[in-house]
Amino acid sequence: MWFNINFSSHIPVYKQIVENIKIEILKGNIKKGEFLPSIRKLASDLGVNLNTVARAYRELVNEKIIEAIRGEGYIVIENSLKNFNNELLNDLSEIVKKCLKAGISIDDICNLIKGGEFSDNS
Repeated sequence: MWFNINFSSHIPVYKQIVENIKIEILKGNIKKGEFLPSIRKLASDLGVNLNTVARAYRELVNEKIIEAIRGEGYIVIENSLKNFNNELLNDLSEIVKKCLKAGISIDDICNLIKGGEFSDNS
């Protein structure tokens, strides 16, 4: 499986599935023209209800990222997710603003973004 679900997250499972599939497309792990796993297979792999995966796939269809091919499955039709990139950057911007308001140093924020640790000055 390409990704895991965080069942203790406040983000609904179907939204996590949608975001993870979008990320996999952006990373090039799923390409335009490739089929996604069947709803049943993905639900089994993730340990979630079939309806949860079906809802995630419906959302991706509505966003015109995948389409249903009758009798075949779901195929990726879009590999340019500029809107998703913008959403991620907007989310990051909001988090950075909150961190700065909370007194977290810009150095700690940048270090964390670069994959490092933050200094615990408490």
